[in-house]
Amino acid sequence: MKTFAALVCAALALPIAAHAGPAGGLFAFVDETSDYRYQGASNTDGKPALQANLHYFRPDGWYAGLFASQVDFKDPGRTSYELDWYGGKNLEFAGGRTELKLQLMYTAFPDNRTFGPTYDFLTDQVALKHAWTKKLSTSTLVAFVPEGSYRSGKVWRVEGDADYALTPALTLKAQLGDQWGGRGHTRAYWSLGGAWRWKSLGFELKYVDTDRTRANCNPFLPRTCDPAVVATVTAYLPPLMFKP
Repeated sequence: MKTFAALVCAALALPIAAHAGPAGGLFAFVDETSDYRYQGASNTDGKPALQANLHYFRPDGWYAGLFASQVDFKDPGRTSYELDWYGGKNLEFAGGRTELKLQLMYTAFPDNRTFGPTYDFLTDQVALKHAWTKKLSTSTLVAFVPEGSYRSGKVWRVEGDADYALTPALTLKAQLGDQWGGRGHTRAYWSLGGAWRWKSLGFELKYVDTDRTRANCNPFLPRTCDPAVVATVTAYLPPLMFKP
């Protein structure tokens, strides 16, 4: 479900990909977050999660990868982790200032043993990113899920992000999104925070909230939609370049 992480991973890999050989390379990170938030809602019942991302990229814009994270739904099947398999294409315009990302992702919960329909689902998404200045960039994402988790129906999502680089290492970040359709998926969400990069380490602190209350959020996990301050520490591994 970490579509945003997949896009960020691809974006971080692009400058490296520009200097990679024809065979491309691998980019990876591991992180610890105080609360795994998926479109504003907690996927860990407000508890920390260990996450990792492995991303293969090519200079021609094609990419594929795998994101993994701990989850805690308090469900009968005791689901403990998710895997997001994704692939897509980056297209550049206006000298690289504008990027169009086309991505397909399959989200799976391999250890889920809950009775009934599967938790797994497929997401199609398109994202357009533009660098207005050297410091300011914005992106807009449109995503569609043909059949939501546990056969909850079709789900649509529109999401906008804005990044402003105060310094080469410190970036202010804002996000606003809206999701509708399906059973129990409708909500608006937003976040505001900042990210700091130092060598191979990244630190992010943000405030996250939704328009849902405990009364109209998840009846089994009422804290899922509570506002929260989320902290994440990320370790970026050295990229591995492939030669033909």
